[in-house]
Amino acid sequence: MNILDEKPATKRPVIIRAATSLFAKRGVDATSMRDIADAAGVREAAIYRYFASKEEMSREIFVSWYGWYSRQLHEIVLSPGSTKEKIYGVTRLELSAADEHTEAFIYFCANEARFLRSLPAGVPRAREVFIELVQKGQAGHEVKAGDARVLADMLSGALCTVALSLTGRRRRLSMNNQLDLIAEACWAMIKA
Repeated sequence: MNILDEKPATKRPVIIRAATSLFAKRGVDATSMRDIADAAGVREAAIYRYFASKEEMSREIFVSWYGWYSRQLHEIVLSPGSTKEKIYGVTRLELSAADEHTEAFIYFCANEARFLRSLPAGVPRAREVFIELVQKGQAGHEVKAGDARVLADMLSGALCTVALSLTGRRRRLSMNNQLDLIAEACWAMIKA
């Protein structure tokens, strides 16, 4: 089941929100099932009605959030428009995900290497989508020549780093006010 489509009448969404928050703050390994139960206001046994283990829970949370993000990313890359317009769309997605779903964003950024192999078929890999964006831009002579993987990694790394940096300063600095600055800097990094 996709955790983003949870029914609010059950304890499961409360458990997932508590686990996501703790995993983002402490990490999966430093968070116990007892910690999650306490944060969710449930008994530890209630968690085991929904999840066989902490590892299963952490993987399911990752797959749901990562899948949501990477599917939206893929839609942007497949949409009509110039590569520069797509860079703006990708930047908007990255900043809004970090702003609106901060804990989930932090969690999936920090755990991509851990869970990437467990993504089910059909879930686009963000790195592959960034490579596709760069390759399409290169084919249209909008993006500089060179190794598309390197350019894609530079682009995604810059976006993730900036979005994570802004999450800590959200009260002082609105992410959306930074959209033009960030998108233009990303575009300058890869444009032909």
